[in-house]
Amino acid sequence: SYQRYLAFRNIVPVDVGIRGEEIPFTEISLLWRSRKAVLSLCGSRCKRCGTPQYPPQRICVNPDCGAVDEMAEYCFAGKKAALATYTADYLAAGVESPALYGTLDFEGGGTFPFDITDCSLEDLKVGMRMEMTFRKKYVDEARGHHGYHWKATPDRA
Repeated sequence: SYQRYLAFRNIVPVDVGIRGEEIPFTEISLLWRSRKAVLSLCGSRCKRCGTPQYPPQRICVNPDCGAVDEMAEYCFAGKKAALATYTADYLAAGVESPALYGTLDFEGGGTFPFDITDCSLEDLKVGMRMEMTFRKKYVDEARGHHGYHWKATPDRA
């Protein structure tokens, strides 16, 4: 909507309430150490059983495997996913209300929760196809820091 556009551009003020007063931002040192996982959406895949996982782990999450330090890099960014479950948070601080969150089951394996964008709560259906998009997550005006992360959006194909 036009009102949402104005709020995103900081043209009109937005009252985010008391929950919006503190913005937890990503430490630059943490971002550097985890840059592949955060910026490229790369996790790991077990070399022994093939189970993909995000974020990357040293120990396989498959209870039948449990391999240690037998992981290869595995990127989820280009993978399609199915929406396994979703919820709406009407009290979340931010421009978009309600804030939408969902757990995605990726093609080839892997499950992880993400923010959902570019749709309304009414548009969401369990099992619908989703894709990942790299978006602005927050702005810390006091420190001049813009935080980005991956969000899920309905598949456009």
